[in-house]
Amino acid sequence: MQASAQAPARRDRLLPWIAAERGLRAIVLVTVGLVLVTHPHADWASEVSQLAQRLGLDPKDNWIQRLMDDVRKINTNQDVVFGAIALAYGALEAAESYGLWRRRRWGEWLTVVATSLLVVPEVWELTKSATPLKVGALLVNLAVVAYLLWRLRRARAAALSPRSARPSRTRSDP
Repeated sequence: MQASAQAPARRDRLLPWIAAERGLRAIVLVTVGLVLVTHPHADWASEVSQLAQRLGLDPKDNWIQRLMDDVRKINTNQDVVFGAIALAYGALEAAESYGLWRRRRWGEWLTVVATSLLVVPEVWELTKSATPLKVGALLVNLAVVAYLLWRLRRARAAALSPRSARPSRTRSDP
């Protein structure tokens, strides 16, 4: 009976992809957080410009200029604060990734709650300026929440189903 209960979980191929996406986010956030915390006095605008050149992009392009203007507004104290926030958010994403990868119910709940709470800032950011990347990120997050809620409700319904619906083993006397 135990093997048949685990079969649907093994066939679920979407959960590992969500876990991998959360893990990738965790790696990026922790890396950015560490760089910001350990290099608070760096000239990030020139670093962005050099990175754009190395990637074959034009640093005078409009979106790169806007990014550099935003980066110039950040002072040294904010570097450390943003770095600490990125590290904390990266740790949250790593916990979500681990929980989802190991198919833990708490991982699903953590992802639903954390992602749902962060939908509000995403929508607020969309009101300031909508880009295809921001809209796509919001849609992916909403789809992840909807999918995980569906999984959680399905698991709860299965747990609450009456035992009479399950095949029973009766002993027949000769």
